[in-house]
Amino acid sequence: MKKEIFLLKVFFFIYFSAWVFIFSFVPVFLREIKGFSIGMIGLSSAISSLSGTIFQVYIGYLSDKIGRRKPFIILSFIMLIILYSLVFPKLNSFWTFIFVYFLLGVFISTISTMANVLVMDYAVSENTGTHYASIRIWGSIGFLLLMLITGFYPKLVEPKIMFVMISLIYMLGLMISLIVKEPSSKISVSKVDFRNIKRLVLRSDIRNFLLFYIIYYIALLGASSNVNLLIRSLGGESKHISFAYSASSFSEIPFMLIWGRLSDKVGRKPLLVFTSIFLPIRIFVYTLTKNPWHIILIQLLHSLTFAVIGTIPVVYMNDLVNPEERATAQGLLSMGMSLSSTIGPVISGFVADISGLKGMYRFLTFVSLLSTLIAIKYIKESKNKVSPV
Repeated sequence: MKKEIFLLKVFFFIYFSAWVFIFSFVPVFLREIKGFSIGMIGLSSAISSLSGTIFQVYIGYLSDKIGRRKPFIILSFIMLIILYSLVFPKLNSFWTFIFVYFLLGVFISTISTMANVLVMDYAVSENTGTHYASIRIWGSIGFLLLMLITGFYPKLVEPKIMFVMISLIYMLGLMISLIVKEPSSKISVSKVDFRNIKRLVLRSDIRNFLLFYIIYYIALLGASSNVNLLIRSLGGESKHISFAYSASSFSEIPFMLIWGRLSDKVGRKPLLVFTSIFLPIRIFVYTLTKNPWHIILIQLLHSLTFAVIGTIPVVYMNDLVNPEERATAQGLLSMGMSLSSTIGPVISGFVADISGLKGMYRFLTFVSLLSTLIAIKYIKESKNKVSPV
């Protein structure tokens, strides 16, 4: 099993390094090369997330039903390689971008969901927070390393090279997916249908958590995804974008392990409440920035927001359900993130078109305060027993 855990770490390292381009520089490409408004970029991102919302719960319970994760990951990698290497660079019409973004959303969300499930399949103790964080952290390390490289070699983010890089990264991810083995001893999986999904959603603990998670992610994603455009509006260059996202990754890496281990000791709720209080503070500070270096400093606060929300919700949902419902529950979580990623970019993008980027950040500060209220009042602890170690 040690070999498989190692391969999963390599998988996360490779997979999340592609987000250097997809998350940070493709929107700049759409804004500056294709001439899209911030609202149009937000709509494209929203369409991608919408497709993830539509398909992820079905893919999650289908995976539970057949007891396999890898086929979904492998097929998704193949499709992403084709789309990014042969299709995306040649697009010109906004509506063709919308269609391609819809397809991209399905396959990216599938990989994210199934990779998380594979990690949980290999969890061997009650310390699932520590287990997940110890693997997920390698995604942040991969992101950080490649982001630093782009900072020193900005030619890598030029369109002709960028899309080749994305495809090569996904080819490496595909190779690791073919090598890694699924657990030999599977949990007995019962027949799953949409009644199971409805039953999970109707549970107050799951429903309240998903509501918090969706609102929180609307604010966080809207703020983080527009950092690159905010830097450009303040006169920053590609290197400032690279260093800003490098700062966020650098800060989150050690804290993912810290939060994962701490959640096993003190529970999940205290950390979720803490990050919900800190998020409005972080978002509001963006409105005070005067130059790109201010943003780079703010990105260090990623350790107190994304480092928590990127790890604890996965293990929180894992706590709430039976093992045979694991992929279905993670599909619900992925659906929640996809739903917030659908709503957030559209709202924040068009708010930015109307009131400017800093007006958008003031709006997102208010949104994040709503998640704070929900976390404090409605989220319940998911662990019946807290690990003493």
